[in-house]
Amino acid sequence: MSQTYKFKSLEIAKDDQKNKQAEKDPNGITVFEIGDTRTIDFILKDGTRQCFLYSHMLTSWLGKDGNTEKKERVIKIFFATHLITIKGYCLDEIYNTLTTLSVKSIKSHDERYADMVAEDQAFVTDINVSWKKEENDNVNNS
Repeated sequence: MSQTYKFKSLEIAKDDQKNKQAEKDPNGITVFEIGDTRTIDFILKDGTRQCFLYSHMLTSWLGKDGNTEKKERVIKIFFATHLITIKGYCLDEIYNTLTTLSVKSIKSHDERYADMVAEDQAFVTDINVSWKKEENDNVNNS
């Protein structure tokens, strides 16, 4: 028989992380949420949501956008069947949290609200969810 132990110190640390995130966002713009989860939920500007299991995640990548005038960054998350592309500013914190598999959700906002958050805070301007089709689909259909 197994028994699950809940350590008070771990619960306090989780609460501190949630409070720290809430303090960062005084204007009510939530870009991402963290916590214990097995899934990650992507929320698009139009309210469309799509959830993926972390167990299906293959790799992720953080880089710069091709536009050098803006300081926009890009995160690409490769799942078994989908590619998620996230564009925004100061995405390092989201990426670092993503590597620990503790991001619950990521939400994109209209770029006009970027001035409402501090310059060093994460802000997501676009999330693109695309299906990775099999390369040989065209060969089989021919």
